[in-house]
Order: sequence, then structure tokens, then C-alpha cells
Amino acid sequence: MVEYKDYYKVLGVNKGASQDEIKKTYRKLARKYHPDANPNDSKAEEKFKEIGEAYEVLKDPQKRSRYDQLGANWKQYSHAGAGWPGGGGRTYTYDFGGSGFNFEDLGRGFSDFFEMFFGRGSDERFSGFGSDYGQQFGRGTRTGTQKGQDMQSSLSITLREAYSGTQRSFKLQREGKARTINVKIPKGIKDGGKIRVAGEGAGSPSGGPGGDLYLVINTSPHNFFTRKEDDLYCEVPVTIKEAFYGAKIDIPTFSGKIMVKVPPKTQGGKTLRLKGKGMPKLRGGGFGDLYAKIKLVLPEKLTGEQKKHLDEFAKSYNENPRGNIVV
Repeated sequence: MVEYKDYYKVLGVNKGASQDEIKKTYRKLARKYHPDANPNDSKAEEKFKEIGEAYEVLKDPQKRSRYDQLGANWKQYSHAGAGWPGGGGRTYTYDFGGSGFNFEDLGRGFSDFFEMFFGRGSDERFSGFGSDYGQQFGRGTRTGTQKGQDMQSSLSITLREAYSGTQRSFKLQREGKARTINVKIPKGIKDGGKIRVAGEGAGSPSGGPGGDLYLVINTSPHNFFTRKEDDLYCEVPVTIKEAFYGAKIDIPTFSGKIMVKVPPKTQGGKTLRLKGKGMPKLRGGGFGDLYAKIKLVLPEKLTGEQKKHLDEFAKSYNENPRGNIVV
């Protein structure tokens, strides 16, 4: 039984919402429920498909107008013909905006309601919408073909490449033929993140579309930075003199060295926050922060004169920093 889909309710907008409002709302929801942000969450995946279907109709003024004409009389149109075929997998591009690239996700069969009015059928069944329906939205029949299996492979990149984004080229062998594909790796992608390459998985046993290839990102350890989500962490060596009197020191970042002020009498272990100097955020734009932990560096060798001054200082400075420890 085909159920009516209230696409306005799915997106949480009023029927009179502007196209811009619909677009902004969709992008917000798409980021929230995207499979990459909700791994192994079937409910989030289903919600992601629902909002994708709703946006597919409401983003297009002509489709939206036809949908609005349906209203409470949608069943009347659905009974205009018999034997409505169901949906098949199709590829749609979801534009999240602000991140510098588009994510592409597979609409694995929109609902029967969508396929009935916006995806399949003959011109006679759409007489209520006008004679241009077939040209405007296309038509076809269920072929019974089976999609090929998805495949997965790992892809190693450096932390700097994750910061700036990069590209990889692969040679794929299929049916005795080799070809090269280029894969764009977006800025800010996390360790364990996945990139889907549509149609580059296993071939279909029945002549249908190929499966998808999923590249799992493996970020190699960095010699200076450690990443946690979108933030970076590091240890910065500081001499006793710099820590006691204060100093201006250079701290390296992926965007170049930055001058940072170390306050006088800074203790070892104190952390300095460099706002916006972390990793680029995969969605929504902006950057994480960089946290630089002060590491006091003691001299490994002292001259006789230096040892003498140190001994004199030790005799005059007899405070015990461990005196208040209670266990």
C-alpha cells in the first residue's frame, strides 16, 4: 500500500517556505544525518534518505508545483493507472555547501510514492499533470537487474594531506581492461573516514549497475602533531629562562610558523591555545584549534661556574613544592 509523503513535514518547513529556506534546512539536516557522521546507524541512514527524497521534489519549482497540486487528491492520481512499477537505485548529488566539495550518495530506491509520481510510469498515468511530464521527469520500467557488490579498500595519507586535501589516482582492472580513476580527498577528512567511488565496485551478475568502492582513510602518525577530532595537540620545548622571564617563541603550524607569547613564570605542562590553527572542518567550514603544551627543557651539561651559581641558588631557595601533597 502506497503511503502519502508529506515532504514539508519531513524537512520541518512550512508549505510557504522559500526555496532558500528549504535549501538551508536540507543542508543542515543532511549534515546531521549523513552516514559518515552516523556510522552503522540504520535510523540515521533512513532519515538521510527521507530528507534527500523530500529535497529532490521541493528544490525543483516545477516538481514542487506538481506535488502541491496533488494535495489531498493524490489517491485520485495514483488510481489513474494500474501496475505502478517500483523504484530502482539512482545516483544523486547532495550539495552540503561551505565545504568546498560535493558529497555523492546513492538513493537506493526512493519510496513508492516518489516513484509513482516523480520517477516512473507512462504519459497516460500523468495526464493530470500535463503532457510535458514524461519529458520533464523521464520514464522507464523495472528491469529486474541486480546491483553489483560494494567493495572496500584502505587508503593511506599523511596528516598534512588531510589538512590541505589531496588527490589519488588508481588503476582498476575490469573485464581484462585497465583504466585510471582520480579520487579527490577532501580537506579535514578524519582517520577512518570513507570516500565512496560510485560504480567502481564489483560488476553486476545480471548486467545492472556496478557496486560502489569505499576507500577507508588511514592517516599515518605525525612527528609533531596529534589529532583529536578537528583539534591538534603538540609539545613545545621552552628553556628555564624563557619560562621564568617570559618570551616570544615560534610554534610551527600547517599554515606556517606563528609567534606566541609565553607569559612570565610559566610552569611546565601549561597549555597554550591557538584558536583556528587546527584542522579544517569537513563540514560547515572553519578550523579546529591547536593546543601547545609547554615542555621545560633542562640543560644536560653545566660548566663549573654554572654549577656553582646553581648551588648558591639552591641554598637560598628552599621551598618544597611537594609539601602540600596529600594521599
